[in-house]
Amino acid sequence: MPLPPGLAEYACAACRRKPPCFDHSLAAFRYDFPLNQILPALKYRRKPNPLGWLGQLLATYLKLHHEHRTWPDAIIPVPMHLASESKRGFNQARLLASVLAQEIACPVREDVHKIRPTPHQAELDLQTRRRNLADAFAVECTPPAHVALVDDVMTTGTTVNTLAGLLKQAGAQQVDVWVLARTPEVR
Repeated sequence: MPLPPGLAEYACAACRRKPPCFDHSLAAFRYDFPLNQILPALKYRRKPNPLGWLGQLLATYLKLHHEHRTWPDAIIPVPMHLASESKRGFNQARLLASVLAQEIACPVREDVHKIRPTPHQAELDLQTRRRNLADAFAVECTPPAHVALVDDVMTTGTTVNTLAGLLKQAGAQQVDVWVLARTPEVR
């Protein structure tokens, strides 16, 4: 869950109780107005233009708050199933990742693929989200030792946690999560 400024090195209570598979997460914003209006509009109305300046904002945030950590060896956008991406016309995580890659001089790799279509996570409760993603992703090759998963919004963390676990099983040693926005409450 979001922590106040200056406490980024600590884990929230939920992560202390049940540590996630990822090592660290950074979110530039709370998923609140105006992002809760902008992000659904760009995704579901096929208007990806704001992702350029939103990616710049995320890059600026990361440069300020990444602190004493080393940059990852690669950025991996959260994948969409090919049919969903084709229908939308773009993958918002891939577009954000490409902006970040230019800003921090880090390559984008697409080592993870969504191999099974699933209902949108936003429509599901926490338990159903976990079941929804079972066997939905595959890691194509051995990932670099340190990667950052990039997505637009993290709600429960189920998607990035699932992906982080798969990446670590495939050989990654450290998985960070970078998102544009984080919902302050688990739905």
